[in-house]
Amino acid sequence: SMPISRKLVVLRMSDSGGGGGGGGGERQRSTKKGLTTIIMDKVEQQKDEEEKKEEPWRVILHNDEINTFQHVTRAITKVITTLDRKRAFDICMETHGIGKATLTKTWKKKAEQYCLNLQREGLTVSIVPDKAFGGGGGGDGDGGGDGGGGGDGPNMS
Repeated sequence: SMPISRKLVVLRMSDSGGGGGGGGGERQRSTKKGLTTIIMDKVEQQKDEEEKKEEPWRVILHNDEINTFQHVTRAITKVITTLDRKRAFDICMETHGIGKATLTKTWKKKAEQYCLNLQREGLTVSIVPDKAFGGGGGGDGDGGGDGGGGGDGPNMS
């Protein structure tokens, strides 16, 4: 752990302006820096835990007769930046074949955001709680999607 603490103490900014009497000020500065780091870590941790606690939601793309594969592929990669063109195209093929496909799984707020942005691009998209999928397999998930975000999901359980 020695090198880590040495790194924290050596702050170039305080070196240049430090001078002889800078000792006290420097120490204060590094504890301040330590404190903000700790606070930030805590916030990050809380965010991670919240995401873990939340049920994942699926963003579902539904087939439509209007949009071209090219437009849909472009819209998907624009809105869901974690998907590349090839993955987006595969999802288009699947949607074309069986009527719908899962674009991504994420927590509800983000799923809603993706859904909205994709609808703005003219795509037919819905969100479904992932657990609605796990339970009854393919057929079951459909009803949840039509529920416009499966608002009725929670009451059932």
